[in-house]
Amino acid sequence: MMKKKGMVFALIFAFLICAVPMQTKADMKELPAAQYCSVVIPESFKVTDVPGMYVNEHYPLESANVTYGVKTLPEDRVLTNAQKAAGESESASEVDIRYDELTKDMYDEIMKENYEALYGDGIGYTIENFEDIQKDGFPGYHIISSFTPEGSQMIHQETFIILSQNRVFTVVYSRAEDDDFTEAFAQSMESIHVIRKNR
Repeated sequence: MMKKKGMVFALIFAFLICAVPMQTKADMKELPAAQYCSVVIPESFKVTDVPGMYVNEHYPLESANVTYGVKTLPEDRVLTNAQKAAGESESASEVDIRYDELTKDMYDEIMKENYEALYGDGIGYTIENFEDIQKDGFPGYHIISSFTPEGSQMIHQETFIILSQNRVFTVVYSRAEDDDFTEAFAQSMESIHVIRKNR
């Protein structure tokens, strides 16, 4: 059960990265472009078969994990006259995430719906903090939330979503109520940095 629970975190994380359907807003193009986002994963954590997911050395006895993801935003493409006449979009993808307009209510609805689909109603999903942040000149969000699957301990999560012109970076820290990784997670969060892309 503990192992499955950790994998579920990664699935929810993947949903957040890929599946909030909204058109891209031009404001995102005004942000600086990013080369990459770096983060120091706690020393006792190891890579898994799930891309971007790291679990602690006592996993699955302790379910604490860190997930890291990068969403590359679509670039405009040059259309032929025939493609324009056919009504094709200049965007490489007609559906994308309007990250720059993400609100607490939107995030709450997305996450609650998906956790309840996995665990059922009554998990008590709660957002304790949702704030705008800046990391190295890049805007983003810091979100603290929790929920309690039936028959399990409360799960605490801290999520960082960082926006740039060309990429969106997400780092999610998850731990059960009795997992003692608060200090290790805090040090890792302090290490998050975004490097600008050289033009």
